[in-house]
Amino acid sequence: MERALAGETSSIAKMAVHVSNELFEWFRWRRIPLPDLNFDCVKTATHAPGKDSHTHPVDAVFHYVDPYLNKIIYFNTDLKSYASNSIDANRMYAALKSLALTIDCARVSEEWQGRYHLMGDIPYEVRGMLFVYNHDAEYDKKFYDVLSTPVKRQGAKEKTSVKLETLPIADGQVIHVFEPTLISYLTTVVTDAHRLHTAGTFPEKNYEFYYPDLRLHKASGAVYERPATAEMMAGPYLIIRHDQIKKLNEESGEIEIRYPEGYVIYYNRPGESAEEFAYFLDVLSGYQILDGHHKIRVRVAHHAPATDPKSNFKRAVALYAQEWGFDKIKLNRLESIEIELIEIYRYSFSKTNIGWER
Repeated sequence: MERALAGETSSIAKMAVHVSNELFEWFRWRRIPLPDLNFDCVKTATHAPGKDSHTHPVDAVFHYVDPYLNKIIYFNTDLKSYASNSIDANRMYAALKSLALTIDCARVSEEWQGRYHLMGDIPYEVRGMLFVYNHDAEYDKKFYDVLSTPVKRQGAKEKTSVKLETLPIADGQVIHVFEPTLISYLTTVVTDAHRLHTAGTFPEKNYEFYYPDLRLHKASGAVYERPATAEMMAGPYLIIRHDQIKKLNEESGEIEIRYPEGYVIYYNRPGESAEEFAYFLDVLSGYQILDGHHKIRVRVAHHAPATDPKSNFKRAVALYAQEWGFDKIKLNRLESIEIELIEIYRYSFSKTNIGWER
């Protein structure tokens, strides 16, 4: 990725490319194998008034088949790699505005569709994605609060708040924002899953992102090929199902069961009250995950967890069991749920290996 804006160098920008590739591959997204290319604007009169010609940028295009919608979702992606002090309202608003115009064009551009939509007559949708990676791992602000912080706009005399409602987003258009805190959470999920695999308690490839059947939608596609959608990844919890973990015993030559089938649930909330967890248990019950005897492991992966989420979870179990009338079997089932608080992981790079430019 050679194009870089203020606050980025081409070498630092490569970090966002590296992180996004590794991250989305584990969540079963695919990337169109083309370098970043611009495409001609077909709405120059509204997107660039006064110009004879204009182009829109494409850093990368990721895609997957949405199991509920049963259509291809393309993400025209703007990859940003910034130091913490470069993530400000002006830059983010400018990036979102550019992305909104880009997607408005991409949805009707024959050039864009001919380049990236390679799957014939299968229904599809083009969305935008702003991927904001914090390469110094020092960003500790609330991203959406930053967007509402008063800033001085070019040509303005006073500071004003950036108003997201003024973005030129067309009807039916969707832009997903993967901001630093969400990216840290998702990298934590991937890193922790790799650790569990090394410990022999999670599969290398045969894991299933859990899609419960909904009233209006039923999930389609082979379970081990379904991706985690952008909505699922940004949700309060990510439910992953796996079968028995089997491994070859090198001494006996026999296949052994190392770990039973079950669910690993990454919980992206602070766990600050029993009521919060009681609601979570009610969701699991509605999904019928509390039925049966399979293992359930809850991994709290929030960037700012409560002081003692484990104790809050135990109190939630007591509250929820009381609603069930203290049924002993169901109480034992609830008490068998394992809950762990895991450390948030942030990517770090060797300045030498990444080719850091000072």
